[in-house]
Amino acid sequence: MRLLPASIRDRLRRWACPEGDPYRPSPDEFIPSMAIERYLEGKTRVLVVGDAMGREWTLLSRLGKQVAVVDVVPLPDAPNFVQQSITERTPFADQWFDGVVLAEVLEHLFEDHAALREVRRILKDDGILVITVPYLSNRQDEAPYHVRAHSRRTIDRLLAYCGFRIQEHFYRGLVSRLPQRALTARCCVLLPRLMLNLLFGAAGLRWYRRCCYGLERWMGSGRLLCRIQKHFASYGGILKAVKAEPVDFAAIQVAEFSGKLPASTGE
Repeated sequence: MRLLPASIRDRLRRWACPEGDPYRPSPDEFIPSMAIERYLEGKTRVLVVGDAMGREWTLLSRLGKQVAVVDVVPLPDAPNFVQQSITERTPFADQWFDGVVLAEVLEHLFEDHAALREVRRILKDDGILVITVPYLSNRQDEAPYHVRAHSRRTIDRLLAYCGFRIQEHFYRGLVSRLPQRALTARCCVLLPRLMLNLLFGAAGLRWYRRCCYGLERWMGSGRLLCRIQKHFASYGGILKAVKAEPVDFAAIQVAEFSGKLPASTGE
């Protein structure tokens, strides 16, 4: 890229990320963003938890949402920002938000159950919780700030314990990962985007994003193809959840193990 003249580099940057476009150019960025937009359609007041890079706040603000942010990392450009952990009680009233977004957050939290219970308190009864989370793969737990290693089953049970039920879920993997791999793979993903943008402008970008999002969602929803997703370091889940009655897992364990313990000898 540096071998190109400055004017051409500037034009490529503007093609890659047009001014005013709420989406970032790479599929590993815009696929979660498109899911968040789709799941929060019709919702107005939204809380973003853990948005140190500003991606979700920027996206939702440009989509006309009323956005608040909670994070332990300062985000000085965001209005309605509260610097604290979501595992503690926030200053928001009960059932205040229409939607809550936890994008790449749960794997950072030892007290994830406390975080989800606080989210449940401030989320309306008809509100939507959107989560993106990496699942255990060959690289998921390398980062020192990842303190939990999740799977679809552990996420399902954690949410059930905290009073949520998953409505929609798909695995991410292949399409999200390709731009991060070798140059050939990046070209296979990003060159079509550039060509569609050149030929059709904003309409071409929308078509490209819908194709990438649809392909990832299709592969991550079927039982057979979702196995392919597990072979990529970007392997994880993107899901929509709603409030439900908490599941008493202590009672489940009592029912499962009662009568299976060895009898006391009385000695």
